[in-house]
Amino acid sequence: FKRLFWTFKSCIDGFAFCKPIVQVDGTFLYGKYKGTLLVAVAQDGRNNIIPIAFTVVEGETSDAWFFSLRT
Repeated sequence: FKRLFWTFKSCIDGFAFCKPIVQVDGTFLYGKYKGTLLVAVAQDGRNNIIPIAFTVVEGETSDAWFFSLRT
């Protein structure tokens, strides 16, 4: 595969109770699978970090970030 996007229903449900700010970050994958893991998170009313969505892309490029954010 070239790109992979996923989320969980509990993440989507929990997002309704989060502050209206989304943070995104990426990290390089090493080992059997290469690429970059992009993660979107938010913070709830108790200041817990809630993951929203995950994307594995070929690298940390503008096109990959656009794919992750628009999906």
